[in-house]
Amino acid sequence: MQILSYGEDAYTLWALRNQLPTILNELQDLSSYSECKVIFRPSFGRRSGDKSAQFGEFDFILISRTHTYLGESKWDRSSELKGESLFLRDEQKRRHHILTYYIKSWFEQDFVSWENFIVYIGQETVINSHKIKTAPVGSRLAENLYSFLKLLKDQFNKRTPEIENILLYLYRGDDLSKTPTTINNGFNLIKVDYSGGLFEASNYIDLNR
Repeated sequence: MQILSYGEDAYTLWALRNQLPTILNELQDLSSYSECKVIFRPSFGRRSGDKSAQFGEFDFILISRTHTYLGESKWDRSSELKGESLFLRDEQKRRHHILTYYIKSWFEQDFVSWENFIVYIGQETVINSHKIKTAPVGSRLAENLYSFLKLLKDQFNKRTPEIENILLYLYRGDDLSKTPTTINNGFNLIKVDYSGGLFEASNYIDLNR
């Protein structure tokens, strides 16, 4: 079956399915394709802000043998691309800080439940001088976080993974003039040409190509 799609999310999924060795090489990560896991569009709630424990959706999370990469993706039609600069919004950067805090805290001890974890970190915490609410026991957010953090613990055992922030920039091969050179500090810019996955002369991406 052939699956065709269009847009930033579709191009991101295509890159993760078909260009992962290239992405790992750009990251200087020696993990093999088979050692990696990708979580596409993981949701940690849609709302964000000081009054909510939710902190948004990543475009992807890539888990390799040694690293956990928290990923945002932008394509060459992004409104956030201004000349040679591509900067993430504050709420996008905020979710990286929050999930990094959760991951590091989770590996500090062995937690048998989310209740056990909340006792350890508290109902509220301060990250980068901002007070945030932690995911309440019994919430869907807590369930999603627990599943994700347990997956990480199964992958890395008791060894805390290296955490790295990625900005994946997706561009068409004949449009190099628009590729950014300046991005947010603390993010690794990875560029992927999606033109090889396009279906015939269209803008549709072939997800299996």
